[in-house]
Amino acid sequence: MTDTVLVLGATGKTGRRLVPRLAAQGVNVRAASRQPGEGRTVFDWDRHDTHGAALAGVDAVYLVGPELVEDPTPVIGPFLDLAKQAGVTRLVAVSSLGVEFPQEAPDSGRRKLEREVRASGLPWTILRPTGFAQNFSEGFLVQGILQADTVLTASGDGAVAFVDADDIAVVAAAALTEGGHAEAEYVITGPEALTFAQAAAVIGEVTGRTITHRSISPAEMSQMMQAVGVPPDYVTMLLGDMEATRDGSGARVTDVVAQVSRRPATPFTAYAAQAAAAWTS
Repeated sequence: MTDTVLVLGATGKTGRRLVPRLAAQGVNVRAASRQPGEGRTVFDWDRHDTHGAALAGVDAVYLVGPELVEDPTPVIGPFLDLAKQAGVTRLVAVSSLGVEFPQEAPDSGRRKLEREVRASGLPWTILRPTGFAQNFSEGFLVQGILQADTVLTASGDGAVAFVDADDIAVVAAAALTEGGHAEAEYVITGPEALTFAQAAAVIGEVTGRTITHRSISPAEMSQMMQAVGVPPDYVTMLLGDMEATRDGSGARVTDVVAQVSRRPATPFTAYAAQAAAAWTS
């Protein structure tokens, strides 16, 4: 029985969906974030002094690495050692489908993270989600839609089985609280692969506007991302993912959501209908 779950990144795309889901199941949730707030535990990857207090009395950890850090293992490795010392008995770590892409380097930060998790001595589950549907409404694609009716990528005509963040939270909640998920590596996707042009058309339908996709060069995309403060090594990782998507590696569809949660994965059309207000404000 999992009594207390530490959710890192509790205000992020998956964390803020996971916290209420676990609470509704009667789990004692410790919601951790860099920003203090009611009901939150302060946790900062750059402040080691916040790690021990966050882990005290915890049975399971939902692990989300530091934001915009290509290789998080220098801070995650010591954290996992501390988690083991604290008596944590279950670890669910968020990775990415990108670790399976053909161009992924053996020593990439994501692969190193997964190796750290497997070597931690903790019972673990690794989640490898594909591209988040919420990137269109809560992430890097939303401003282009709001300001120019455009989805801007360097992914060409490549397709992605965009996954709803709530579906990731559903799988995470099961892995954190149920048996049978130890040493599982779950590739979490939506039910169908769409090109960015197709996704843009769906958003256009729910907003009553003409939304188009424009594919730009990797150099242009790199310049744009670095201009808004994305670190160069993280930009390189993202461009690698876009290149792999362009070449067809992002179109994989799995039935993990249905298998783990016994409910179908959320179609992009259903996500877009629910998120419509994000593009009309």
